Amino acid sequence: MTRSKMIDFLAVVQKEHRIQIPIEIRQHLKLEPKQIIHMGVQPIGRAFVSSVDFYARLSVDGRITVPWEVSLRCGLKAREMIRVYLYPED
Repeated sequence: MTRSKMIDFLAVVQKEHRIQIPIEIRQHLKLEPKQIIHMGVQPIGRAFVSSVDFYARLSVDGRITVPWEVSLRCGLKAREMIRVYLYPED
């Protein structure tokens, strides 16, 4: 996969480490509920924390849950702004 096809956007971490993927991006990438997505997250304003990639399942309401290992590694907290990277399948 090439990095040129990566899509990124800003999101707010919701309670229980959930992230809402905007409807425009879901429609553009033709994402379906229960689909597995390759993605990454990076906290905003912390220059020394790099992006952490993982796989997540899209829920029916368009959210994903960040695994606790990733949340712990990035130090994510509810209501925190993060940059989300989506790597669409070829």
